[in-house]
Amino acid sequence: MFKKMKCSRSPLRKHGGETVAGLCLAILALSSSAHARGLDQIRFQVVDPLTRLPISDAVVTVEDPSGKHAPQRLTATLLSHGLTEVFDTSQWRTPTTLLSGRSFYRPTMITIPAGAVITLQQNGPPITTIKIVVRAQLLQAPRNTTPATAEITHDKLINQIGTSGNLTKAAQGTPGATSDSNGQLHVRGEHTDITYVVDGIPLPDTLSGRQGSVVVPAIIDNLAILTGSYAPEYGGQTAAILDITTIRSVKKDRADITVQGGSYDTMNGDITAEGPIGKYAGYVFDFNASRTRNAEEPQQPDDQTAHNTGASVGYFSRLRFAPSRRDDLALTMSVNPDSLQISNRTGLSNAFASVGQGFGFLGRRNANGVRPDATDQTTGLLGAQPVLLPSQQSAGQDITQREVSEFATLAWTRTFGKRDTATFSTTVLHSGQDVRNHNPGVDFLNLPVDNSIEYNPTASRNVHHVQFTGTLDSERGSHRYKTGVVFDDQNGDESYNIQPASQLALDELAALGPGLVPAGGIQKDAAGKAIVDINGNPVYVASSRTSPTLAVHRSGFYRALYVQDTWKASSRFTFNYGLRGDWYRQTQTLGQPIVDTIYVSPRLNFAYELNRATSLRWSYNRLFNTPPLAQGAIVGQPIEPEVLNQYDISVEHRVTRYQTAKLAYYVKDIRNQVDVGLLIPGSQIGLYSGVNFQYGGIHGIEFSYDITPPKNVGFGSYINYTYSIARPNGVDNTGAPVPDFNDHDQRNTVGFGVSYNWKSGANAELTLVHGSGLASSVIFQGGNRQPRTTMDFNLNTSPRFLHGKGALGLTIQNLLDDRTVINFQSAFSGTRFDQGRRVLLTLSGNF
Repeated sequence: MFKKMKCSRSPLRKHGGETVAGLCLAILALSSSAHARGLDQIRFQVVDPLTRLPISDAVVTVEDPSGKHAPQRLTATLLSHGLTEVFDTSQWRTPTTLLSGRSFYRPTMITIPAGAVITLQQNGPPITTIKIVVRAQLLQAPRNTTPATAEITHDKLINQIGTSGNLTKAAQGTPGATSDSNGQLHVRGEHTDITYVVDGIPLPDTLSGRQGSVVVPAIIDNLAILTGSYAPEYGGQTAAILDITTIRSVKKDRADITVQGGSYDTMNGDITAEGPIGKYAGYVFDFNASRTRNAEEPQQPDDQTAHNTGASVGYFSRLRFAPSRRDDLALTMSVNPDSLQISNRTGLSNAFASVGQGFGFLGRRNANGVRPDATDQTTGLLGAQPVLLPSQQSAGQDITQREVSEFATLAWTRTFGKRDTATFSTTVLHSGQDVRNHNPGVDFLNLPVDNSIEYNPTASRNVHHVQFTGTLDSERGSHRYKTGVVFDDQNGDESYNIQPASQLALDELAALGPGLVPAGGIQKDAAGKAIVDINGNPVYVASSRTSPTLAVHRSGFYRALYVQDTWKASSRFTFNYGLRGDWYRQTQTLGQPIVDTIYVSPRLNFAYELNRATSLRWSYNRLFNTPPLAQGAIVGQPIEPEVLNQYDISVEHRVTRYQTAKLAYYVKDIRNQVDVGLLIPGSQIGLYSGVNFQYGGIHGIEFSYDITPPKNVGFGSYINYTYSIARPNGVDNTGAPVPDFNDHDQRNTVGFGVSYNWKSGANAELTLVHGSGLASSVIFQGGNRQPRTTMDFNLNTSPRFLHGKGALGLTIQNLLDDRTVINFQSAFSGTRFDQGRRVLLTLSGNF
């Protein structure tokens, strides 16, 4: 009565569990059980590859190699202690043969590590043939009613941004996402209000406007990007959630090495090591470094390396220890320092003569010294006369920026029985930035009228967080309850010494913040009326050669409490609902009012399966976004938390087994919208500041169509389109009127990609991102926005191409070498152009 079962070797995922041979022995042993009946009925248990402990929130995909039957997804839940439902193979047999008395036999249980792929085959009577492929994966989608906007696997992520890239670039091309200069990502019309969740633990917020990564891409196993329909567990920063699952340590030591080099003297390197520590522990370590002479979007399209070198280093470690079947301890540490030269202007072509070729203060003067905005009415004003000036590069501007993002998290997960799990974590985080200069010195008592060098800045910003989180997750029948708390204590320090290098720059700084300029006063005419310069600023006459240093200390806390329930009301209807309470308090030494806000946010998220192929989702979320702590306003009123009502509705239809279409619409009604822009409007010296807009209104429609190749072999493709409008209203925190549109407003965004995967693991991919132009990209007054299109190409050989241990890759970023303007003389982002074509060659291997 016993049947033969054959285990054939299939490749494991890159970070898979133990060997297939070991699985085969376990399966053969199970097949001879007196109460099991081979592959007649099967139940899987997904376990951690290191600790062998059962894992909840995992999925097992059973595939028919012949392609005659659709894949079956079996879920391993917390309630079942990692066991899936029973899979009945009767419909997949060749020929179909029903067994009598099947109910007398219990299902065969097969244990499979998360990340493994195995092939099971059974021959012999009474079944002629049954052959299936089994894949075990962790469920990465967050526990709410709306799937992630994008789900990016490790290999796809590395192909897209490299081992040392900025994670925000991974979201480019996804529905609702637009990007501007300085690595800043805007999702669904908001600024960089993004929360990073690493292995289930949310990180405190870091400095906006930073260049380096918060988390090293090389150690990410999966990246889920969420943009709406948030369960109450998500808060802090909710323009988007980047939900990161890091690679898990394996049972055998291994290391992966990647070296990449190419255009603009770009060099990237990464080494990742993982393996066991004794019987109950494991490790993951990563070190990476990168350097390039074209680090940020330059201020002109032709000379892209003018004082534009950047370098970064990243260190990551994760240690896991499972002292018992119920406990799991994890220590995660990440340090990411980097340095950057603030790029210099070298001048623009004659095509920009009517708006300014990048000479003089804010780049508004031409190469011949003329201010094109000078009129007959302004010819007598200071700065209106022609002044021949060298460019910033020729004048010797030398400003550098150093920053670091580093954190450490200790997390303990405890399983109580089969239904309850608790997680406690402590996180310490530091985010810092220093701006230094070696510019020519200035004399405040003898300043030139104009200068291409704007300021000599010396500034520092540091923020520290100590955060505690606790969650309790329980299953009771068709309900999954979750409650949690966040206690985040914060303090930050800023200091600014900004020396103007011209009279026009001094006037601008004095109008912005009197505490930033030397002692002096406004120049007045015989009638006692203030004299203004060509920029409309009162002329400020310094009486001291000493520039003050403005120091600010901020301290405060963020508290949150949430309760939620995900109720499977029926086989078709799921309802996620709950409440989140947020409390934010900040004090500072500038004499501004104390910010102290408590906000209660209801969350309602619905999902209904109209039929087996179509699902409908809708939601109402009240959201609360905390402002950046050590980047608050040093002029005007303090930055208040952003609060908003967000409405989402979407319909998703599975056209065929491998094709899915989705249509979504969203609306955001915002109060105290938080934006981050240049501290001195229009300047580009590496300094940013927070700003509040009184009101914000955003709405958009998104469409996407995805084609997945069968068995992940063959052609795949995606296309998405977003139409959105993002416009503020009222006044900002200084009392000035807000702009007509947010600087990052982009009406039309298109993402497209096509790829081909070979059975060997080789792949080729072409991606395109098109934007109809940001509100800040208009060059000529009354003109149109400047559209922007970038195309990238990736080609990678099989991982076993080099003697079974290595691979080669070719990456071409900005394939068509488009150098379109991104921002032009924008108060929030200055002037930036697209980076040119970059060709990179990659060598990777493992041992």
